[in-house]
Amino acid sequence: MGGESVKGRGIGLAVALAVLAGLLAWSGTASAETLRVLLPIGGGYTEEDQIAIAEAYMAAHPDVQVEMEFVGWDALWDRIITSIATGNAPDVIYIASRWIPALADMGAIIPLDPYIDEAKWALYYPAVWESVEYQGQHWGIVRAMSTKALLYNKTLLEAAGVELPMTSWEAILEAARRVHNPPEVYGFGLPANRFVSTVTEFQNWLYANGARITNEEGVATVDSPAAVEAMEFYFGALKAYAQPSPIEWRREDLIRLFKSGRLAMYTDHVFSVIEALEAGIDVGVQMVPAGPQGDRPFATVVVTDSIAIPAQARHKDLAVEFAMFMTNFENQATWDITLGFIPPMPAEAGLEAFNPWYWQVFIEGLEYGIPQAASIQDWEGVQEALLTATQKYFLGQADAETALKEAAQTINILQGVQ
Repeated sequence: MGGESVKGRGIGLAVALAVLAGLLAWSGTASAETLRVLLPIGGGYTEEDQIAIAEAYMAAHPDVQVEMEFVGWDALWDRIITSIATGNAPDVIYIASRWIPALADMGAIIPLDPYIDEAKWALYYPAVWESVEYQGQHWGIVRAMSTKALLYNKTLLEAAGVELPMTSWEAILEAARRVHNPPEVYGFGLPANRFVSTVTEFQNWLYANGARITNEEGVATVDSPAAVEAMEFYFGALKAYAQPSPIEWRREDLIRLFKSGRLAMYTDHVFSVIEALEAGIDVGVQMVPAGPQGDRPFATVVVTDSIAIPAQARHKDLAVEFAMFMTNFENQATWDITLGFIPPMPAEAGLEAFNPWYWQVFIEGLEYGIPQAASIQDWEGVQEALLTATQKYFLGQADAETALKEAAQTINILQGVQ
């Protein structure tokens, strides 16, 4: 989600299915209103899943034709910006919620507060609405959500005499040391590739140590002592027990090592738990515990994708109606169960599909979750600053404090902080 892979389902026949979506749009009467919807494919998102929603909506609204346009996640941001720049924005866009501040600041999307009634507000966990909030308004309706947790191989850790669950960073480090026996087994899966999920996984540890990228006023705090300590632990201390060449690995790749029994632990989504269980791994799951300076017992980054309405939308009321249809309880539950997302609605969490023990850890994590891009205006720029800091430290080109101070300076420029 949000460019992070959620399943091993590829982009597929993107062009052919985009044409199919266009045919759907023109299969109705000539007088029907056309609603243009831009959606991502790849990383688990398929055309078929989303076309099914369009077909269901059109069956109930014969006077509306839904024209779905598909683009890969890696090209979605550029497609949105290009469509806006040329005055040809769709009526509905599917976005990574971390893009909301940038899109809102450029006047590209509209706040949805006037359209959301009390019943809709009440459907969601508070942390869900927080993930689409910017400057006191809400700019999207969450469509997909993930939290993260520490996945571990119980067989390996128990054989090494590790007490589970691990309740401190020191315990995690010691467990990694005990089981690390390369090349048969690596103690900790560490992604350090220049990719969004490298930042996302670091955020779990950053937040667990009471640190943030910025404060609520948008001023960079990622160079705080707590943040430096988090970087030194995650990208420093654990590096000694990581798989070879972490800088070549994305988090999305680590499941291969984990389900082969060669990786003791790493942080990931719930769907990787399911994949590892299916591969015969005795999986344990726990939240990332508080670090030495932590301000909460556990922490997780909350990543969401959402439905937004461009300011250029030609049919705003209809666009909002379609967004509400996509995210009603029935359609949202089907989407989350099919793709393996954390349910954003408490009522969903009570469905039988979410009863297995491993789901509960990720759902309960919302209590301790912090949005991925809280108080950040330009996520893409901030992400690049953090990746630069990460790689400088990881490659020994700077110490953690220096690397993060440089990142903080860049972030303040991006945030417009003098």
